[in-house]
Amino acid sequence: MEFGLFTVFDNYKERLGRSHEELLNEVLEQTSFADGLGYDSVWFAEHHFSEYGILTTPPLLLATAAERTKNIRLGVSIVTLPFKNPIQVAEDYALLDILSNGRVNLGMGSGYLPHEFSGFGVDGKDKAHRFNDALAVIEKAWSGEQFSHDGPYYQFSDVKLEVLPKQKNIPLWIGALSDRGSKYVGKMGYNIMGVPYVASSSIEELKDIIDGYKIARKEAGHETNSVNIPLALHTFVAETREEAERISKEHINLYLDTRQYGRSAKFEDLEAREQLLIGTPDDVIKRIKKYEAAGCNHIMMLMNFGGLPHKEVMKSLKLVANEVMPAFNKNKHAIVS
Repeated sequence: MEFGLFTVFDNYKERLGRSHEELLNEVLEQTSFADGLGYDSVWFAEHHFSEYGILTTPPLLLATAAERTKNIRLGVSIVTLPFKNPIQVAEDYALLDILSNGRVNLGMGSGYLPHEFSGFGVDGKDKAHRFNDALAVIEKAWSGEQFSHDGPYYQFSDVKLEVLPKQKNIPLWIGALSDRGSKYVGKMGYNIMGVPYVASSSIEELKDIIDGYKIARKEAGHETNSVNIPLALHTFVAETREEAERISKEHINLYLDTRQYGRSAKFEDLEAREQLLIGTPDDVIKRIKKYEAAGCNHIMMLMNFGGLPHKEVMKSLKLVANEVMPAFNKNKHAIVS
C-alpha cells in the first residue's frame, strides 16, 4: 500500500480569514513534513474560478515543493487537458520532472465542472474526444522524436521537444471511477484514479468497478500486475474517535457544501458508506484494509479540507505515519518524533 497526501486547495478567505498565500505556504510545509515522515506521494489538484480550488497552475507549486523535498513523488490530480495546449503540458511537466529529479506523477482528465468550461470558452460536449486527441499529442511529444499530428482538435507539424522528462516514462493516470469510464481506460491500458464517494455508494460497489476495469484491461491485452489505483479519501486521525469527529466534521461538511456537484452529501452519509478515514489509527487501519481488499493499493489522504487548521493537519499527518502506515508497510517508520 502506498500513502499519499492530496490537497484540493479549497479556501474560504472571507469566512476563515486565511489568505490564499497562507494556504499555499501551509501546503508546502505539509508536503515537506510528509516527505520527512516517509509518505510516498503528494498530489495537488488544479481548479479555476472558484474558492473550491485556488491552485490554478500545479507545476509552479510542485517545482517549489521539489526544492524542499527529497524522496516524495510529486503528483497532480488532475490536469484538465481540454483546457490546455497539449504541447505546453508536455513541456511543463517534462521540465518539472527534471527539476524534481524524476519524481513526477501525472494524473489527467477531461474535466467535469461546467463553470470551468465556460470560463475557458470550451464546449464540454466533446471533452472526451478532445482529451484523447491531446493525450496522443503528449505521448508523441515525449517520444523525443520530431513528429506531426493531424487530429480533430490539434494539429502540429514537425515539432520536436528540446527538453524531455528525466523518467523514461512518467507514470500516468486518468481520472475515472465510473463503471463505464473505468472500463474504457482499462482498454486503453492506463491506470485509473478518483474519489470513491463521487462514483460509488459502497466499498462493494467500488470493488465491482475496479474488477471490471481490470477485466477490460486484461481483455485488451494489457498486463494487470503493475496496476496502481490511487483513491482519494478524507482523512483525519486522532487519539480517540470522538476527538477525530469533533475536530473534522464541520470542515468536511464545509468542503462538501463547496463542491460544484454532490452537495447533498454530509459527513454522516460518507461515514455510513465507509467513505471516510476518520477516527483512531486502528479505525483507519481497518477501513483501509477494506479498500485494499477491493483493489486499491494507493491511498490519497485528503487531509487539508474545509479550512481544517494547519496544526491539526500536521498532527494527523504524523499520527498516520507513526501508527497507520507501519501496519501496511513493515519497513516504514516515521523519522520525526
